[in-house]
Amino acid sequence: MPMHSTTRSTGHSQARARWVPCNRACYFTLHWPLADAASGRDALLPPACLPQLLQPAHRLLALCNEEGLRRLMQLHMERLRRTSLFARAGRCFDCVSQRVADFVVEACGGPLCYSERHSRLQAGAGLPLLLDEEGREIWLVQLWHAFDDAGFPPALRADFWNWAEPLSVHLLAPQARHAGLTRYDYDTVRSWFPARPASGRAAAEGAQA
Repeated sequence: MPMHSTTRSTGHSQARARWVPCNRACYFTLHWPLADAASGRDALLPPACLPQLLQPAHRLLALCNEEGLRRLMQLHMERLRRTSLFARAGRCFDCVSQRVADFVVEACGGPLCYSERHSRLQAGAGLPLLLDEEGREIWLVQLWHAFDDAGFPPALRADFWNWAEPLSVHLLAPQARHAGLTRYDYDTVRSWFPARPASGRAAAEGAQA
């Protein structure tokens, strides 16, 4: 959480903000038993073979604004908190949650909160957290449900997913990367999850259209 230290210069008190992690566990975020992750599988995927991670569509920030993106990430992280993914996060959860939100906002073209606050607090290769293969699937499924929780505009979901799905491969710990990873394109995943019924107000508006 942001902390303030007070320094004195030429007789005046001056507050200076600095980022302080809640504790050292934030450096690691997640601890998965990866010792046998590659056993019997294809060769580990070298960094050069990771999928290209393009800049998110500019309209995500333009239409959702920073508040909308942070709300989506908040609801996503609240879902993840109830899974095995953050079973051992403890009091580090809020720190990690803010780190993820700052990363997404900055990646979408928003303020440089992640670079300024977390430049020395990275789980790996400049990314906000690390996953194993099972954790990646949990992360993606809960993101899909968070779209509905946040009322994220349907027209923008494919844009966000098409950035987040390749990102999920980059979020894998090096030991968990291999050439046989399953990829989840937007249309395929959409076919797995029926659309939630529209709210009463939305249904009424649709009937009047």
